[in-house]
Amino acid sequence: MTTVRGVFAGAGLSPYGSARWGTPIRESAPGVYVVAQTNDIDDSTAPAELDVDVDAVRTLLRVRPEACVDGIPANEATLTSRLGELWVPHEPVVYIGLAGTSIAARTQQFYVTAIGARSPHAGGWPVKMLRRDTLWIHYSPCSDPEEAEKLMVAAFAAGLSDATIAALLDRDAPLPFANLMVPGGLRQRHGLSGVKEPRLHSPTARTARPSIEPTYPERHQSAPRSLRPPGGLRTQNITPADIAGGRIRVPSESKRLFPPERARIDVMLCGEAIGECRWDPKFGPDKERSGQISIPKTVLQRLVRPGGQLTVARAGTQIHLS
Repeated sequence: MTTVRGVFAGAGLSPYGSARWGTPIRESAPGVYVVAQTNDIDDSTAPAELDVDVDAVRTLLRVRPEACVDGIPANEATLTSRLGELWVPHEPVVYIGLAGTSIAARTQQFYVTAIGARSPHAGGWPVKMLRRDTLWIHYSPCSDPEEAEKLMVAAFAAGLSDATIAALLDRDAPLPFANLMVPGGLRQRHGLSGVKEPRLHSPTARTARPSIEPTYPERHQSAPRSLRPPGGLRTQNITPADIAGGRIRVPSESKRLFPPERARIDVMLCGEAIGECRWDPKFGPDKERSGQISIPKTVLQRLVRPGGQLTVARAGTQIHLS
């Protein structure tokens, strides 16, 4: 068994503060956090079996009737059973997460994300299947949240007994209950699908794509429709240098969705609310270059891969990159 303190220690950190689930956290720095079933960072006890919130399970099935377990339409019994199989017995830590920009903002996004929703924080959604009065958040600022999260997940796994790992649904992914993906891309074979609303670019999405009708004045005439990439406006190709530099480049024709001057813009990246980011349109005195959105490299490393483009759209004042 691994305590909250032990998980943080795996990354050379100590818990900086704690709060009952749902209580705003007043820490604006980037960092990492742990959702646990205890407020005691040295407590190594936890239930052997999942204590599910039945109302939460019913809500998920109501809002996501397409939910399946191993490809078969889920019902209350099968969904509860699968969640129980994901439960790691006697482990107080149920989720490990990172905040690339602000612990306060990221945990608030976690709190307000509706059951079955994809944003602003869909990662760790099984936490919402637990009774909230049992949950606490412990957090610590740090300079490299992504690396710290990886080390903390490794510390959690190292604390599991061979017998516990052998009993897991996926022994190759010994993760806390609500971590369904190992940082870096390895996904737990949990057999659950349709438990979050479809992505906006999915053919089966229920919600309409954000409008791309411009409201900002255009500095340059857009490219002819026949020259636009299929699927609407896009970013430049994402390169390793872009990710390392914490930027997404925006070509001239896509700039019409952005302010014509330097500004801070509200960004949704791959279904995740990033918050305010710096925008530079790069209108120079002699020539125009690709505009740049500044996004923390740890966020880009987690959400995008080099070698492709992102679709650019806007809903109200929020820029959607997907």
